[in-house]
Amino acid sequence: MAMPLRSLQWRAALSIVGALLVLAWVFASGGPGYVVQIDYNWTRDFLDSAVVEIDGDSIGILQRYGRSQFITGFDVEPGTHTVRVLKEGCESPSDTVEVSAQGSRIAILMADVDDGFRCRVVLR
Repeated sequence: MAMPLRSLQWRAALSIVGALLVLAWVFASGGPGYVVQIDYNWTRDFLDSAVVEIDGDSIGILQRYGRSQFITGFDVEPGTHTVRVLKEGCESPSDTVEVSAQGSRIAILMADVDDGFRCRVVLR
């Protein structure tokens, strides 16, 4: 009878230590942030390395995450933001997203290319 109780004590202790480590990690990292995330799986290599502009400032480029995840996130302040993806030779209309403590902390946009009469990067 003593063995099963001892294993339960170890599991409880490891669970508590794990929970404390997660809380310490969240606290040390400054808490959850605000992110504008752009998923460009539909266009893949075509938009790889395209410039991302948020509120008129060039904030970075689209680059895949790992081998097959065509998704990039950008840290922003809470509020409403205007986002554009700039690709040479394509029109790039902007889209507006909102991230806030009351709503969603992550805004996810899907980037696609509309190949009508001219190239146009569209955010959905």
